[in-house]
Amino acid sequence: MLIETDTKEYRQHFPFSPNPYISEQFLDLVKGKADSIVRLIEDQVKVSIGLVAGIRDQVLISAFSSPFGGFHFLHNNIFTSEIDKFLSKLISYTASQNLKAIKISLPPDIYHQSFNSKIANSLLRNGFSMDIPEITNWVDLKKFSGEFSCRNTKRNYNQSLRHKLSFQQVFTASEKEAAYNIVCLNRLRLGYPIYMTFADFQETGKLWPVDFFQVRSQKDDVVAAAIFYRGHPTIVQGIYWGDSVHGRRFRAMDFCSLNLWNHYKNLDFEFIDLGISSESGFPKNGLVRFKEDIDCISGLRLCFTLNLTHAHRIN
Repeated sequence: MLIETDTKEYRQHFPFSPNPYISEQFLDLVKGKADSIVRLIEDQVKVSIGLVAGIRDQVLISAFSSPFGGFHFLHNNIFTSEIDKFLSKLISYTASQNLKAIKISLPPDIYHQSFNSKIANSLLRNGFSMDIPEITNWVDLKKFSGEFSCRNTKRNYNQSLRHKLSFQQVFTASEKEAAYNIVCLNRLRLGYPIYMTFADFQETGKLWPVDFFQVRSQKDDVVAAAIFYRGHPTIVQGIYWGDSVHGRRFRAMDFCSLNLWNHYKNLDFEFIDLGISSESGFPKNGLVRFKEDIDCISGLRLCFTLNLTHAHRIN
């Protein structure tokens, strides 16, 4: 059976989190967005899999306030039979709590491809249904040569150089807020939602480094900006980025992208996670094309749901 444990015991079993959104620091930041948080492990001497999840509206959710959540595990080569047993116990636990459903959002494969494949297979075999997968994108910095591989993107970047743009990471509160305002205006113009305030980024910056960047024109106007997280030892995550109307004319995003890729490659990061390019599973074609043109790989982000019947809960 699965048992609820406290933070100290859970973290003794799983001191490392495979992605930042299931770290204890982040969970503490967002705990108010769930009715309660449970830390689940198997009631046995050797614990190999665990789950931290929020309960909200009688649904067990991972993640309840982030792009993805998922499981803790000791190593990638866990047997699928062990995963099956954990999921069976998870269903029994959830039913015993008289909850209505389980919802699990897995991280992209760059965080742990082998475990992702096995857990997705096991979730489906144990009765979970899969939502339409989101298209997500990342840059493999290990393979990035230092310049774009797409001929058209190279041409766009060369056009940006003729406008004498400059790229810099910024550190003062006013510079960071100016960067935030640029990406907000960009998202409003394109009809994309804005989930985080500038104050939210300041709070998140207490957990891990939050990097702000500006691209400036020859006249010193901010024409593009980016906000990235360094919450993982090998993967940096792009949260918001975008250009101004003038920046689009200057090819500022092509200029910004190449500088970002080289910046993080020089810091020895292996991947840049650029998030999803779809909405409720339906691709944003222009965004997918843009990311692929700047050397992104398209992959899938998977979400699974199990609705518990009355019979589940009685049994």
